[in-house]
Parts: sequence; structure tokens; C-alpha cells
Amino acid sequence: MLELGKRLKEIRLTKGLSAKELSNRSGVARSLISQLETGKRQSTGIDTICRLALTLEVSPTVFLSSEHSYNSHYKEDLSPFMVKDGSQPFLRLAQKAEKSGLSPNLLEELLDIIVRLRSAPPLS
Repeated sequence: MLELGKRLKEIRLTKGLSAKELSNRSGVARSLISQLETGKRQSTGIDTICRLALTLEVSPTVFLSSEHSYNSHYKEDLSPFMVKDGSQPFLRLAQKAEKSGLSPNLLEELLDIIVRLRSAPPLS
């Protein structure tokens, strides 16, 4: 399994960015980037992962997947998974759901219920 920090460093170097440049562009503290890349920290929050992914123009799943290296992900069409500017409110909601202890499955069920309720004919 390729650690998050190793993958982060691999992608950063491939993109030709120094850790300082990545920090400036993403708003993620230089010290946190260093801790992740050196393995002093093994994980970080989804918001940080999304900011790094957005800055590096990769899918956040590149950092979360344990099966492939960056190069194999990079060759795939990742456009459906790219973090777009308008996605930030949705990412914050996902983070709030995670902090509240909602599982992805429960969140998906709740969304399905909302969609069904919105499309149902009004009660007479």
C-alpha cells in the first residue's frame, strides 16, 4: 500500500511544485505537508485532501486508494471525480455528516428519501 504522504510527494514532484509552492497555492500549512510526506502524520482531514487535490489537479481518490500508484490513476479519465469550485459546499456537508457519525450508506439513503419526496405528487 502506498502511503498518503508518499503519493502526495510523488504527485507534487511530478507537477514540478515545491512543498512551499503547494502550501501557498492550497492554503495547507507547509508543516502539515512536510509531516505527511515524511510519514510523521499518516492521515489528514478530507478538507485538506480536497484542497491538495484541487491544487494538484487530481482526484481526491488518488490519495485514498491503496491499489494504484498516481501514474495509473493519472492515465484514467478522472474528470467526473475532480473537485470543482462549486463542489466546496457539498464537500463541507460531507465533512459535517462524517463528523456527525453518519455513514456514507446512511447519507445516501437519506438523499434517496429526499429525492423521492421531492418527486412525489403533492398530497390532496
